Amino acid sequence: MTTDEIINQCLKDLGEEDPSNPVEMTREDCLLHIDMFYRNDIGKRLRLLTVHSYDGSDAAHTITAGIGPLPADFLAPARVYDGDTLLKQIFDIDDKVPDASPTSQYMLPDISNIWIFGTTPTGTVKLYYYRKPAALTDSSSSSPSELKEEFHVKPFMRLIKGIYDSRNHDNDDVIDMEAYCQDYLNAIENAHRYELMDDGPQTIEVVRLDGI
Repeated sequence: MTTDEIINQCLKDLGEEDPSNPVEMTREDCLLHIDMFYRNDIGKRLRLLTVHSYDGSDAAHTITAGIGPLPADFLAPARVYDGDTLLKQIFDIDDKVPDASPTSQYMLPDISNIWIFGTTPTGTVKLYYYRKPAALTDSSSSSPSELKEEFHVKPFMRLIKGIYDSRNHDNDDVIDMEAYCQDYLNAIENAHRYELMDDGPQTIEVVRLDGI
C-alpha cells in the first residue's frame, strides 16, 4: 500500500470523513509520526544489512586520524573489517591499542562517528551495518516497501490512534495502543527474520571441552 493511502486509513480510523481535509490531525503530523516509527522502531526489527566502504572517495567515505563519519542511514553496527581483518568493538577508551599498533579495534563514541585503533589500516575499512529504510512521503509514489505487505496498515493505525488518544488524555486507550504497537513490532521482527529462513536442516556445531 502507498503512503498516502496509509495516511488515509489512519485518519479514517480517527473518524475523519474526508482524509484530504482532516480536522483532528493534519496529514503532515500523521506522516511525521509514521515516518519516524517506520525508519527507527520498525527499521531496527527489519535488520537491513548493508556496507559502507571508507575508500576515500569523498568526505563521507574517508577516515582521518582514525576517525570517520557514520552513514546518514546508520542504525546499528554488524561487523567492521580492515581488509579481511575483523575488528573488535571496544566500549572504553582505556581498552584501546596504541596508535602505532596494527589496526584491530573500533569504537562508536556517539551516533555520528566511528573511531578505529591503531589508526593506520592496511586495507579499505568496511563497516557492515543495519540501515534505516528510505523516508516516507505523503505520495502515491511512496511506500514502506521494506516491510511485508501484511504490516502496511494496522501498525501505523495503532500508532496514530495512540498519539491521538494521548493528546486527548485517554490514558487507558494509550496503554492499550502502546501494547498493540509492541505486539506488532515483535511480529514484524519474527516475520522478517525467522520467516526468511529456508526449511533446510540446521547444522549444530559441537565443541569438545576435553580437547579431543
